Amino acid sequence: MSEEYQTEEEQIEAIKKWWKENGKSIILGLVIGIGGIGGYRYWQGNVEEQAKLASMEFEEVVNLSQGDKQKFLEKVNNVKSDRAGKSYADLTAFVAAKSLIEKKDYEMAKQQLQWIVDNSNQESFIHIARVRLVKVLMQLNKPDDALSLIKDMKSNGFESTYAELRGDIYAKLNSVTEAKSEYQLALSTLGPGDQKRVAIEMKVNNLPATGVQEK
Repeated sequence: MSEEYQTEEEQIEAIKKWWKENGKSIILGLVIGIGGIGGYRYWQGNVEEQAKLASMEFEEVVNLSQGDKQKFLEKVNNVKSDRAGKSYADLTAFVAAKSLIEKKDYEMAKQQLQWIVDNSNQESFIHIARVRLVKVLMQLNKPDDALSLIKDMKSNGFESTYAELRGDIYAKLNSVTEAKSEYQLALSTLGPGDQKRVAIEMKVNNLPATGVQEK
């Protein structure tokens, strides 16, 4: 999973595609490794039923996301509890966070994204959740908390995203020199034709002159 996914929707669609392509093979590898041939035979007879149940639960979460908030969150919490450590639980929390952000319930959205960061077994899921969590913290006017989350964060494929976010945070904190440095770092990791360059360059140009309004 990399920064070729430019939007939130593209990222979550990439997650769904990843699960469809890799989910069963990952489960199979784990079962064979732990239980040998006997484990494989059990897996073969059980996986389709489990996958069907998980898919139905996920679809139910998606359908409930536009309805009664209490029922929706109860179902989300049930899935997360029953399937903790599995990708369906992560996807459920992503759906919950997206729905809550759309409703501007940033505090609850923060809890869902933090759950992914704390509980997911997939590194790319954690990075996406962390990026969204930073944006939610900015909405909650908590730039210091957002900065502490990613200040020293490095990740293959997410360097530009983290640098740009740090630039946004420093700009919010009126730390102009640091903001410009992070934006330049973000630009240095992007190819010349990358569509994100224009937006980041605009942010650099909109910064006040160095030393003005700077802490």
